[in-house]
Amino acid sequence: MAANLPVPQKKTYLGTNLKAAGVTINYEPWMIDEITKCMDDPIYFVKTYVKIITLDYGLQPFLLYPFQEDLIKLFHENRFVCAKTGRQNGKCCSENTIVKIRNKTSGEIVELTMGELYAWQKFRQSVKINASTF
Repeated sequence: MAANLPVPQKKTYLGTNLKAAGVTINYEPWMIDEITKCMDDPIYFVKTYVKIITLDYGLQPFLLYPFQEDLIKLFHENRFVCAKTGRQNGKCCSENTIVKIRNKTSGEIVELTMGELYAWQKFRQSVKINASTF
């Protein structure tokens, strides 16, 4: 009869520096202060902790343009924000983000993910469907 031995707990997620699910952390007071500072000032968080990987220089700090700082401040200070911006202005949207579109003729509202909306738009362009319906 085998003994019930505890299973060793995995400390990191897929060998990265991210903690695995269920791993507890004993926070020091300075760590709590840092988390609070990051929550209160997302610009500080980005400048201090967000990194990107470039082909030329490898791991680099994420340098914000002034308009990106303005948008982050706007998003942080306001619950609802509608921003009309260019496609490649340093913001991102997950493929699983839910969007709602309204049929201009019937008023029907359709809920799609960004991935589904993108695929639907590509299909519409390929068959030349009238774009003024939605």
